[in-house]
Amino acid sequence: MREVGELLGILTAILFGLAIMNFVIKFVNRKWVMKLPKENKFKQSYPALMKFLIKNHRFFGFGAAILMVTHIVVQVLFAWVSITGIITASLAVVTVVLGVIMFQAKKRNPAMLWAHRGAVIALIAAFLVHVITKI
Repeated sequence: MREVGELLGILTAILFGLAIMNFVIKFVNRKWVMKLPKENKFKQSYPALMKFLIKNHRFFGFGAAILMVTHIVVQVLFAWVSITGIITASLAVVTVVLGVIMFQAKKRNPAMLWAHRGAVIALIAAFLVHVITKI
């Protein structure tokens, strides 16, 4: 069961990574892709990737949250309770809740956006501590 717990953790990280790509892909578009000439093949294909990641951002986040809960259950039942894992999971829940609130509000609130992004940064830091220390 230990391997199942690890697999669920890895899949959770992959889905959260895909959700985080929403910010990265927009940043890259603003900083570099928009400055490329129209004829550039990369610039012509980039919008399809961007559209896919932006359109599915919330599904990646929800999928990661569901896998995270499953990961926690498996770890608690069959392995050990990790303090850094609980902290990481708590930050993931905050991130998802802020995302849901923003999605349901249907209008851009800069304060909520920055709170959501701040939670993501804290989540990344907690995740790295969790993976490195495994405490």
